[in-house]
Amino acid sequence: AGTGEYRAWDALKSFSGVTKITMTAHEAVQAVQNTQLAIKHAMSGERGPVAVLYHSTSLKGMVGSENRPNLYPTQAYLASTTPLTADEMTIEKAAQMLLKARQPVIIAGNGVRISQAFKELQSLAESIGAAVTTTASGKGVFPETHELALGVFGNFGLPLANAAVSEADVVLIVGSKLSPTDTISENPRLLNPLRQMMIQIDIEPKNAGWTFPCDQIIIGDASRALSQLVEAVRGDLSQEILNKRKEKIAEGRKKYGFFNPPEAHSNEMPILPQRIIAELHKAVSQDAFIACDAGENRLFMMHYYQTKGAGTFLQPASIGGMGYAIPAALTAKLIYPNRQVIAVCGDGGFAISMNGLITSCEERIPIVVVVLNNQALGWVRHGQKGRPIASE
Repeated sequence: AGTGEYRAWDALKSFSGVTKITMTAHEAVQAVQNTQLAIKHAMSGERGPVAVLYHSTSLKGMVGSENRPNLYPTQAYLASTTPLTADEMTIEKAAQMLLKARQPVIIAGNGVRISQAFKELQSLAESIGAAVTTTASGKGVFPETHELALGVFGNFGLPLANAAVSEADVVLIVGSKLSPTDTISENPRLLNPLRQMMIQIDIEPKNAGWTFPCDQIIIGDASRALSQLVEAVRGDLSQEILNKRKEKIAEGRKKYGFFNPPEAHSNEMPILPQRIIAELHKAVSQDAFIACDAGENRLFMMHYYQTKGAGTFLQPASIGGMGYAIPAALTAKLIYPNRQVIAVCGDGGFAISMNGLITSCEERIPIVVVVLNNQALGWVRHGQKGRPIASE
């Protein structure tokens, strides 16, 4: 029953630690209502997992003329699907900060992907000549082949991206709480509200100002808020200023490098991950989907793979999602059958979901799988610091 009593596990406490809300249905009628409310809570505000626990009494319960749930369309429980519009005065103040900036940088997180705000992000960046970096989980929301791209910043980021963020006087954060790995544990040399002006866009009020106090907080859907900012700044900067901002980015690429490490051209054997990743980048089309697995293979991909199309880089952005790549690739191929789909795994992650290749053959879902085989659970082994236990 999961009630937490003697000899029973506590289901409510177990699920509550990893969900937005956990509900327990003890009656049949309640089971129906809780299911609809679960969809509401999962889809509202910042999306996230919700648990509905069906107690055995609810599954054995009867629903009939004397005991029936009041049924309404689920859509009626959900918030409006119209993107949340941000306050116009706040938008105008943020626009002025970006226009007057000496060197603005945009930090884009996974919220841009959820909002599908790829075009709006690119439009704003081009309108003000701002460099764009992404969080680790936001990688791929802005094409890294674009002249304004910096790549990922933070713990796993590129030297160029970290330097540009550090030197920025105005930072616009879109769809990110800024995790400890993004901020390098809030290192003041990277981000510092005492020397930088910060603007944050998020659909969830609790996320705004979560890590740093901000000069302007914009509550709203990323696609809508970015569209509002584009309208507010359109045509207000001279071509000379735009060119200077672009030149600064180009200078940084020459100084720090940009997806061009010497290992990418190495003939060393066994073949280096950087070389494989460089060849993969050359081989795939502009709109190809790349699905990464968890582990060190994802860190290599995050650091060395240069994304082409916005929204084409898929990954398990939280902890421990081993076995993600192949199922994600199969799904992408089912939805977009005419596009290339490549799963990149480590040997550990591949072992977890290689049975997906049986499905691929049986159902004729053609995907390509690249396995970076270091004969170890690399991230685990390195964490064990010279004392490997069941990781080789």
